[in-house]
Amino acid sequence: MFKRVMFITAINIFDSTGGGGVKASLEHLRLLQTCCGKENVQVCACLMPKEMVVTDSAKIFKREDSNFKLLIAALFGCKVYLPWHEKDIVQFINVYSPDLLVVDFSLLGRLIRLKHSYKTIVFYHNIEADYALNKVKKEGVFYIPSYWASKMNDRWATKADRVICLNRRDSNRLNECYGRKADLLIPITFKDDFDQSRTVMNYKKEILFLGTCFPPNQYSIEWFITEVMPLLHNITLNIVGKGFEEKKEEYEQHENVRVIGTVQELAPYYYAHCAVVQPIKYGAGMKVKTAEAMMYGRRIFASDEALEGYDVDGINGITRCNTAIEYADAINEYFKISDFKSYEKGVRNLFLEKYETGQVVAKFRSLLDEMT
Repeated sequence: MFKRVMFITAINIFDSTGGGGVKASLEHLRLLQTCCGKENVQVCACLMPKEMVVTDSAKIFKREDSNFKLLIAALFGCKVYLPWHEKDIVQFINVYSPDLLVVDFSLLGRLIRLKHSYKTIVFYHNIEADYALNKVKKEGVFYIPSYWASKMNDRWATKADRVICLNRRDSNRLNECYGRKADLLIPITFKDDFDQSRTVMNYKKEILFLGTCFPPNQYSIEWFITEVMPLLHNITLNIVGKGFEEKKEEYEQHENVRVIGTVQELAPYYYAHCAVVQPIKYGAGMKVKTAEAMMYGRRIFASDEALEGYDVDGINGITRCNTAIEYADAINEYFKISDFKSYEKGVRNLFLEKYETGQVVAKFRSLLDEMT
């Protein structure tokens, strides 16, 4: 097994209020630490100036945040830093002299192109070029340089010794674009933190949407507010997630919509709601909040995109919805019952069987053994 491991990410893993990307990166790190030993893993993070932290547990590099610098970086095929700042990261890697470099996030794929003696692994959170292309289509041509840089980094990342994707869709897409399938599929997982004693039994007629306020989530919940909420019968939608407090005045003009926004702990909101909605209209990879809702055994109403990569067919407690009518009919029918379960056993069992962290440790350890 590897004894000198470096884990480098471009996601702020120190943000306790962070969204799905943060949680996915933390799970990747924990998986690596479980298999190689926490004391053998050097953590590096590229953070934006407002995210900079002082820590003895990780090496921090500055990530660019101005639009102008990001544009310049993209034109040079960089997504996270200016190309002339890359030497600082490379120097740190060389001084540490790892026997394994784990790149979490293919937008750091540029690092894989460099000559090196160590083994390399890349975790693809999604196919970043596809995600960037969606932004071009939905948010404007300003994102074209970002799309080009994402494509370059995706391609460089395929040169790693081992490539890991979240699901078969991403693996197939990787092969279609760059001629490389994933060596291993590791879905979104969580360490099981469910505590049944904290579950609220006298549920109100409320549904929960939980997610960070970034374009796919914002677009999707605004669609749900305007198209689905008018069709629901005296049911309140509660919106929890970093940044949504800025939308409070706008969203609460709609009947039965309440915005909570950023919270320090998500668990109380899961325990207080019997059902969650995930009407995600577009995106990539796997949706972290789906696995999280499964862990808490919540009743789930979700789109095809929100369920991508999850083996949910035939599971009682998970309803696939894509149209406003499908959501309205399913949610209204569900709230006709008067005796709500403390949690959905079928949903919990699915989580424990396939999406609890312990279920993927053996697969990842086997991959590492093959490489040594």
